Amino acid sequence: MRAFQLVGWRQPPELREVPVPEPGPGQVLVKVAGAGACHSDLHIMEAPGPPPGLTTELPFTLGHENAGWVERLGPGVTGFAPGDPVIVYGCWGCGVCANCRQGRENYCRTLGGRVRAWEVVTTADWPSTCSSPRRDT
Repeated sequence: MRAFQLVGWRQPPELREVPVPEPGPGQVLVKVAGAGACHSDLHIMEAPGPPPGLTTELPFTLGHENAGWVERLGPGVTGFAPGDPVIVYGCWGCGVCANCRQGRENYCRTLGGRVRAWEVVTTADWPSTCSSPRRDT
């Protein structure tokens, strides 16, 4: 599959061939119909290195605003079936601070621990497939 990846800090991203991810426990493999790159992708592309407090490893797949169809389910996933239309929720957060508990992960106070969107985009394919935690699909 193809992925739009940052392969070097402050370097132009590249469209590369990468293996199709296998959905792990609690994950959904999504056949992506459309993927968007937004301003947070530009921040990553222009950064001199990983954001403080995060361990962003290269190559890093860009584009976390995805919509498509369920391709495969990982073990333990319920509530979806192959072919179901889905969107992947692209916000990240710790999941436990007051803002995250109110569904406002884009205003996370701690931005640590479980960084959900970064889990998605590190295995996301642009534009073919992505592996997403079930809770964010």
